Amino acid sequence: MSSEVKEDDPTPSSRATTPQRTAAPPQPQRPLKVVFDDFSLPGGSSSEVRFRTPNGYNGTSSHREFRIYEQPNNTQLILEEVDDGDDDDGDAEPQDRGKRSGITIKQTDDKSYGLVFLRATYSLIAVFVGGFLFILGFDILLFLFIDLATNLGLTDHGGKDDVSFIAVLLSIPVFVYSLSWGMTLVTRFVIDTFNGHPFLRTLFGIDMVATDWIAFVFYLGTPLIAFIVTLLTKMEDWWELSLLTWFSSVLVFWGAFSGCVLWYEIRECLDLIVDLDTELDENAHWMVKTKHAIVFIQASRLAGTKATFHKDRIDKDDDDDEDEEKALNYFQEGPWSILSKHMPCIFTEVVPPKRIYTVDEARGNLSFVTRSSWSLEALFCRRGGILSALPVTFGPSAITERQINSNIACKIIGFQLYFLLFFGVIVWFGLAKGALGLVVAMLLVFFIFMGVTTYRLLDVRKDIVNEREVLRYWRWYETTRPTAMFTIAFICLEVFFLFVLPLVYLGIIRNLPSALLFALMGSCASLRHYLNPSVLLRETQNHFCHRHDSDSSDWKKRSRFYHISGLGSDSARMYWTVVYLCCVGFFGLVLSVAVTDSKEDVTDADYGYYRNMMTMMSDYEYKPQPHLSYPTCQLKKGFGTDAFEDAALSNFAFLSSLAYAVEDEVDAYLDQWFGYGKNGEIVATNRYDTVVEFQDTLIGYDFNNSAVSYRWIQFSDSFGVLCIRGTSTVFDLMTDAQLWLSAFLFQGLRFILPLGNVFTPILHRVIEFVTTLESDKISKVSFYKETTAFVLWLQRRGFDVQVTGHSLGGGLALITGSQAGVATVGMSAPNAILSRDTFDPPLTIEQLNTFTLNVVPARDLVPMIDDKAMLYQNINCTADRNDIAGCHSIVRSLCEIQFSCGSDGRPVLCECVLDYKYDEPTPIGNVSTSFKEACAIAQNQRN
Repeated sequence: MSSEVKEDDPTPSSRATTPQRTAAPPQPQRPLKVVFDDFSLPGGSSSEVRFRTPNGYNGTSSHREFRIYEQPNNTQLILEEVDDGDDDDGDAEPQDRGKRSGITIKQTDDKSYGLVFLRATYSLIAVFVGGFLFILGFDILLFLFIDLATNLGLTDHGGKDDVSFIAVLLSIPVFVYSLSWGMTLVTRFVIDTFNGHPFLRTLFGIDMVATDWIAFVFYLGTPLIAFIVTLLTKMEDWWELSLLTWFSSVLVFWGAFSGCVLWYEIRECLDLIVDLDTELDENAHWMVKTKHAIVFIQASRLAGTKATFHKDRIDKDDDDDEDEEKALNYFQEGPWSILSKHMPCIFTEVVPPKRIYTVDEARGNLSFVTRSSWSLEALFCRRGGILSALPVTFGPSAITERQINSNIACKIIGFQLYFLLFFGVIVWFGLAKGALGLVVAMLLVFFIFMGVTTYRLLDVRKDIVNEREVLRYWRWYETTRPTAMFTIAFICLEVFFLFVLPLVYLGIIRNLPSALLFALMGSCASLRHYLNPSVLLRETQNHFCHRHDSDSSDWKKRSRFYHISGLGSDSARMYWTVVYLCCVGFFGLVLSVAVTDSKEDVTDADYGYYRNMMTMMSDYEYKPQPHLSYPTCQLKKGFGTDAFEDAALSNFAFLSSLAYAVEDEVDAYLDQWFGYGKNGEIVATNRYDTVVEFQDTLIGYDFNNSAVSYRWIQFSDSFGVLCIRGTSTVFDLMTDAQLWLSAFLFQGLRFILPLGNVFTPILHRVIEFVTTLESDKISKVSFYKETTAFVLWLQRRGFDVQVTGHSLGGGLALITGSQAGVATVGMSAPNAILSRDTFDPPLTIEQLNTFTLNVVPARDLVPMIDDKAMLYQNINCTADRNDIAGCHSIVRSLCEIQFSCGSDGRPVLCECVLDYKYDEPTPIGNVSTSFKEACAIAQNQRN
């Protein structure tokens, strides 16, 4: 199929410059050579251009014929048929006129920098939308596993719910399948956007003018209109509204793109089943076709298969010995083939075995590796290596020995570098001893994989050296096929257990957003699973054979199906499936560890707490460093009270650390740190009874299943500090992820994207949307709800409250302090600017900037999560560079604050010198014992 543009008249400029001479007799028009456009052409068929130009002074004309193929990124591949009858001055001998010498192929570039910038802008928002969808899927899987944890009763007060656990577990396969398919479409969407929408033009089936206008409206037109309107109306959040419009517009466009792919897949599936199912009439109702297609496709998936590998000599004579070829043939069986041998009642044997094809074979998608198309990087990164294409080993285009030697060396060196990099990371982080087993396992896998790939390359090298033309390929055969009754029963079980049961559960727990999302994703996944034309393509190899009598509409239809069917074999689908399966495996490992921890024989007092955390020495002191100290060493405004005049930063760091101490040591630590009053009275008291009294009032509340741990340190009858414990258990880690994973992932997306900071104003909106998918059961165990309720309960009883905490406890402190409107100090706390709208009630930037202060040690990863509010204090960290968790220690942070700001009358911790290598403090008075000796004596007496 082709389209023509004919221009038989010379150009005006050529008419004006042609001398008037006697015209030669007109030459007969030569017929065009027949050229057929393959369905694989991007963006539609080629264009044919014919015109003639004057050639010299005898008045003759030459006919020039071009065939133009549009390529991605506004390049053109031009095939020009050359007339061999013209000499250098344009004249031709009569006997030579009309002859053709062949076809010249050239590539032209029609790009402009403005166009590149425009498409880069389109691609930027497309990648952002793709990142949003990936993070959405990642959070969905996280919420599922947190739901599993709550159903297993891993909260302090929650009971087990086995039915809910099974229902949530059964929903995971549908989510993984849907998410991997969706991300495959996102990948194609982004690539197609940057290449100028060739796949989109094929997909929509309309002319390119309409397609380009549609793309312009969604990518640029609608956002620009919103941008102009917000400027004209002088809206303060004009940029945020414009970005939201841009993001929403492209997201809707991707949805339409995906819907079209699904629609055309279903249409082609119903057309293909008529050709493959001999019992089906072409005029049958679409529901009848759908039934036959579903059963046929599922039976094809359940069919037993075997694959044989062939290595055939193409250049051999008939007299050559064929033993070599036969010796190289071997086969492997699929899992259903092995099962079908033991279940003959539900499987029937296919005699003789039926030939089936891969999607690439059915599409005729065959790539060659020649000496000119060879690339060291491409063959190293290609899935399957050099054997995923057809290496040319004989003839003028054969791969050279030097090239194949480079491939072998690259494989060996590359895998060695991978291993050394992995080993170097382990050594850097000090994990060499603990990860010895992992290193050995990786080493074994490395050598096996390197040996297999090297053997394949050496086999190809042998053929190149011996100049043998060899064809290597796999062939698949269907050996058994399930009965129709078994296939239908299998489908019913799949639908009930993987779709109906999880959907009913989501409806019962009244999580409407998750139920609607699962219904939508499950429906799309079911349609694509049961009406997937790529499975039907494996039954035939003739669907994309060119038909000379094909009209324009038939060519466009087949071309569209050719490109859509490529999604079935797209390597992106495999990669995204592996990514989400790895997520499932990681979350499953974390969940199993959490379950194991919950079954260990530990007391409630010791679970998540530490004994002998600190050893304090009162006879020594740190004096403030001579350099400029931290401005927040003394917290004045908003923190000083009559009962707590000494609002030093070190006091809040110390109180944060107390949240990790066992209950029976807290009062002793308080007495050592704060001492006693003028009349010998106790300054600070751990009021465990107040916490228990409050928790008794929570029975019947939504958040009474929370596993959060905190302490109320009371300094007077009207003042105290709430200390919230940080991450100590695996379930605490899952809670960290529940509250801040979305913000962390969007920070990573913003970092990766060029000009990613332009999306910062809308990140809190998209994060809010993602967290609406968590179930009510997950929301009920949100830790901050209980701590905020506790502060509000204390305020109603007349207390002036301040809040502090470390790590997760610090993040909860920032949330609680903002919601309750009290002064808060977080130590190494995750922030809350981006995630502010995900809490209940939501936070405001003004609240975070007014009531919260976060202390951020250098190189500590946790306080890098989310964007910081206005008030934060950076402090130094003395941990080694390869100690990734060392800077997160609350005791180390306390030592840094004391060392820089001075101990200010408080005792000095022995851990500062013994564990964290700070200088020894100065003795107070006539102390003759060194600090290390005094610490050793005190630790021996305590033990």
